[in-house]
Order: sequence, then C-alpha cells, then structure tokens
Amino acid sequence: MPGLKRVKARLPESTGEEIVSLVYAVQEAQTKLLLLVDPVVVDHGERARFVLDELESALEFLLDDGVEEPADAQLAAVQEFHADIGQRSSSLHQALSDYATLAESLKARLIEVDEDFDVALIAEAKELARELAAAPAAPPAADSEIKEATRIRNGLLRLLQEKIALVRKAAARVFQRNPEVLREVTSSYERRRRTAARRARAARDAAKPQDPKAAPSNGAGESPLLG
Repeated sequence: MPGLKRVKARLPESTGEEIVSLVYAVQEAQTKLLLLVDPVVVDHGERARFVLDELESALEFLLDDGVEEPADAQLAAVQEFHADIGQRSSSLHQALSDYATLAESLKARLIEVDEDFDVALIAEAKELARELAAAPAAPPAADSEIKEATRIRNGLLRLLQEKIALVRKAAARVFQRNPEVLREVTSSYERRRRTAARRARAARDAAKPQDPKAAPSNGAGESPLLG
C-alpha cells in the first residue's frame, strides 16, 4: 500500500512478504506437530473441515425459513454436540457422519432451495468419516518431540502476530482520517492472522494427551441423531 511508505522506518517494505512467509512457516510447523500426535488429520483434516462447513452452512440456509420442524431440532442437536470440535480424527469422523446423515435425509430439499448445492459432499463426508474411523492409531511420539514441535510452532506464531500488530499500528497512524482505507489495509492481514490462529488452536487441541479410559468428549460419543 503506497501510503505506508511514509512510515518505512518503522514498517519496512518487506513486511508483507515476511508475513506471507511466516503464515506458510506456521502452517508447516503445525503440520509437523500434527504428524506427531494425529497423522491421519494431516491427510484428511483440512478437507474434512471444509466439507463440514459446507454441509452445516447448507443445512442452516435450508432450515432458516421461519418454520419449526423436527429437522430444526436435529440440526440444533448436532451443532450443540459438536460445538467444541477440535481437529482430532476421532472428533472429525463423528461430526462428518452426523452432518452427512442429516443432509442425506434432507437432500431433495437442499437441492430445491439451492440449485448449486453439491450433493457429492454428502457422499464425500461419509467416505471421509469411514477413512478417519478406520485409520490405525499412530504410535505415541516422545513427549520431548511434541514439546519441541509445539515450541517452534508457538514461536513462529508469536512472530506472525507481532508483524501483523506492527502493520495495524502503522496503518492506524497513516489512515487515521480514512477509516475505509484503514479497514482495507488491515483486513487481509487480519484474515491471515485469524487463519493461522485457528490452525494453531486446532493443532494445540490435537496435541493434548487423551486418556483412553476417560469418557468420550464431544464428537466422539454416540450420535445426537440417535437420541
């Protein structure tokens, strides 16, 4: 952004490229962490989240019609049950199965209200759920490896957050009388920060040890559609 050149002593022109590089570095570090704690998520996790989001959005649009029906309660139950879903394979496979089941029962109506709805997502959700459920458990990684991978990821994330904070401060100074320009300048950086932070939370959740004797957490127990 040309206007930011006036504060290049505080905000070097290379800052934008540095932020992009740090985003990729954070993602790579998180992938390495996930490979240690839940490898199957590396192969299927991102696509699984996309499919879940698409199905949930389509179901919300269909049922947000001002008419109360059993499907409204079913969607609410599924959303509540999976509200705290992380990115562990056990949680993802249950959520995929539940959303696919509900979408399948409403498939004709989903197509009717949105001609561009991709019906293939339902079958894909079921297949992803099967693959995640069937994936063999990974051998436990050493605590020292997990701690070191977490330390590297967190350090990169802090650097990214510092760079973005620097951009926001400089933009606030330069465009203080032009709020629309300020929003435009900071929005893309903020989206990158949120994306990196979201992925970091997912990786952090995945890195938490699970007690096999503990009760199943949300997303890994009995389907809310069976209640």
